[in-house]
Amino acid sequence: MKTIRLDVRYYHLTRRASVTESEFHLRTLRRDYPANRVALVLVDVWSDHYVSTHLQRGREITLERIVPVAEAFRSVGAAVIHAPSPDCAKRYEAWTRFAGDEEAFGRSAPPPDDWPPADFRSKTGDYEAWAQPKDPHDHVFEDIIRNRRIIPEAEPREGDVVVVTGAQLHRLLKHRGILHLFYAGFAANMCVPFRDYGMRAMKDRGYDIILVRDCTTAIEVADTFENLDLSRAAVIDTEVNIGYTTTHGDLVAACRRALKT
Repeated sequence: MKTIRLDVRYYHLTRRASVTESEFHLRTLRRDYPANRVALVLVDVWSDHYVSTHLQRGREITLERIVPVAEAFRSVGAAVIHAPSPDCAKRYEAWTRFAGDEEAFGRSAPPPDDWPPADFRSKTGDYEAWAQPKDPHDHVFEDIIRNRRIIPEAEPREGDVVVVTGAQLHRLLKHRGILHLFYAGFAANMCVPFRDYGMRAMKDRGYDIILVRDCTTAIEVADTFENLDLSRAAVIDTEVNIGYTTTHGDLVAACRRALKT
């Protein structure tokens, strides 16, 4: 079995009384990842998005970096898993592999709680004043959500798997004995960390998490767009709280070296 030798980085938070935040520095570890124990998880690599600037940035990242990483994983026999949101995932035949009742028929709703009140949660009735202002109805926006697919160049290939939920992803990983998850896709501050198949949920299940930090980007806002501050913050948050990061160039090079051994 091929071995992917790779340097990954993280922030080391020293466990010492009276330590200062300025002492929390990046560190690098060299790891040997067995190719049969790793997977590339591609989150929401969509062909369309209602945020045009994010779509443009994401498409460039996908074509220039994510596609080569996926090919590198396939070349060494490592798993490539597509997680493009439940509505989008079911456009691809491969989603049925490792699917259970939850994926096929939806989750059963938990028993309703009476607090906070239902109207408060929905910001309706007596609590409507607490709702945020709503934008006018936009049919084009709805069409984008309804019809989006994976970017064609990054669509599943033979042998890839498509997942709908974190539970389905876990079943697949358990079946194949996979322990280390490399994440790429969008957005770095939303779905990549927070989906039920995202980095935080899978870390909580016990998996080792590595973000390919130049294979993602955040959805920015007016105050951060120029310098992509939220994208940088999302990478740092991963390195502090979730796991490790690497780059697409280092990962592709590591896979190429593995092919020579």
